[in-house]
Amino acid sequence: MPREKVNEEEAMRRMKELLKEGAVMLSETCPICGLPLFRLKNGDVVCPIHGKVYIVSSDEEAREVEISEIIKLVEYEAVKRLKDMLGEGMEPSEALVWLRIVEEVERIRSLREGRASSTSRQGTPQKSP
Repeated sequence: MPREKVNEEEAMRRMKELLKEGAVMLSETCPICGLPLFRLKNGDVVCPIHGKVYIVSSDEEAREVEISEIIKLVEYEAVKRLKDMLGEGMEPSEALVWLRIVEEVERIRSLREGRASSTSRQGTPQKSP
């Protein structure tokens, strides 16, 4: 797959900014444009042009990241709609629909986090009482 062409001047400017901000250049490259990736102080990995990226080692990991990002997007949109509707004097029934969506997102996130922590504990020997 051909890589996306980038404005070299803009890329260099952004890479310099990242380094000045304390980011660390990694050996991995962006799958879209081929530029080096950077790890920020907060641990996020970013491409100077495309922003946050995820480094995954399997299709399963890629699916988990995609699901997590979709959940974040649904939550963001629901909260945004609630906020917009509050300013417009929404109907209570409309508010309930969006509140239920936010609650369901939280429930899904909680279930996924519980599953992830139980999976990570499976490989750890447990003490008998």
